[in-house]
Amino acid sequence: MSVFAPTPPAEPADRHGVRVRNLLRQAERELRADGLSAVAAQRVLAPARGLLSGPRRFEQPGDGLAVFCEQGSARQFQVALRLPELVAVGDRFLVRPLLPLLGAAGHFYVLALNQDEIRLLRGSRHGLQEMVLDGLPLAVWLTMPRRRAQVHAFVADRGGAGGRAVFHGIEDDDTPLILQHFRRVDRALRDVLHGDDVPLVLAGVRSTQALYRRVNTHPGLIREGVDGNPRDLGIDELHRSAWPLVEPVLRAGEIAASAIYRELRGTGRTGTDAAAVCAGAQQGRVESLFVRTDAPAGTPRVIRLHEGTSAMDHRDSAAVATLRHGGAVYAVPRDRMPDTAPMAAVLRY
Repeated sequence: MSVFAPTPPAEPADRHGVRVRNLLRQAERELRADGLSAVAAQRVLAPARGLLSGPRRFEQPGDGLAVFCEQGSARQFQVALRLPELVAVGDRFLVRPLLPLLGAAGHFYVLALNQDEIRLLRGSRHGLQEMVLDGLPLAVWLTMPRRRAQVHAFVADRGGAGGRAVFHGIEDDDTPLILQHFRRVDRALRDVLHGDDVPLVLAGVRSTQALYRRVNTHPGLIREGVDGNPRDLGIDELHRSAWPLVEPVLRAGEIAASAIYRELRGTGRTGTDAAAVCAGAQQGRVESLFVRTDAPAGTPRVIRLHEGTSAMDHRDSAAVATLRHGGAVYAVPRDRMPDTAPMAAVLRY
């Protein structure tokens, strides 16, 4: 069973819970309609209901919730994507509603630097979420070091001829202290980014950004940053400023794959037939797969995955198989598809 629900942050968590519980009741009716007894249907749904009844069920912010459940286990994912209200039952899980998360290909991070603290946020084209870093080495270095007060030079007048005495205080330079701290942040950040070259955007006043750039070792650091004190920016405003900086980087693979598709069209190395592309993906032949993200008209609220094979099933299966065999999946709107079909593939052979 797969359950998808919108969970807008502006709504209270109780309303999210009511929506998801209603969907689970719908799933139970579908399982009963498939011939399961009431006891068997409740046994299938028990892990999901247990997962969603806990105090931490909506701990992570997000615009959508996906729950995957089978007898004996359940997993939930809070995502930065407004999901439809949808239930799917059958012999496999449904992943198509999550494919837009692959559009504009993935995610990025914002490292917000100000005089007192550091925050790390994870983002996609849909928004930003502040990361909970408790227990990770980076959490130790989120508080900026206390800067020492500066002692300024002054001139005292002792009176009388030649009575001026000049006392030169030493102006404290915090640069070495801040650089040392940023080196530790940079090292600890590797544990969070796992060696990936995912884009990283700095947010902060330019002088602070410049200091961090001197010690950065992350290959995905974007050359431009979001200027200004991030404390003065709301999370939505921070996202609006950061997204234009990372979108060209995130879409580079999609743009290149689309150009390759157009170059190979008509040579036998591309395909748009849903069944044929799905079969090719399962054989490991699909190098790049484009899937349209707009839902077809009349998409039902309940999907039964074992009643024949639909075009939606083909897109779902082809995407999973492509990823499993090391291919790339680009879930994009209609205007970014390289062909007019709902699914288009570049074939390895």
